[in-house]
Amino acid sequence: MGESDQATRAQLDRLDRIEAELNRLLAEVRAASAEIAAEIGRLRVEIPDLPAPAPTPLTEPPVGGDAPEGDVEGARLVALELVMRGEGDEEARRHLESTFPGVDAAAVLEQTRATIGS
Repeated sequence: MGESDQATRAQLDRLDRIEAELNRLLAEVRAASAEIAAEIGRLRVEIPDLPAPAPTPLTEPPVGGDAPEGDVEGARLVALELVMRGEGDEEARRHLESTFPGVDAAAVLEQTRATIGS
């Protein structure tokens, strides 16, 4: 095997190790997210009179009106917060559609739930 082949193999091995570490970390984050979401759900059942959380900058439209047309990244951030708060699909979808026109709200929610394993 030539030097070039060895260097390529070494880089590929390094890439495999990095990818494995990333996958391990992602699995940890998904597990932690699922635990947090479950705990929030349990608390909502145990404390039924708990007022709804106050809006946060992520769930409110930007100052001056709606988000820019097709702001998928913004929609993803809001979808993540909505899912973590335990919002229902229909309510979350309506919120995303009204705040982020031009974004496929159902697809963003589906991707968000798949990413965090909820």
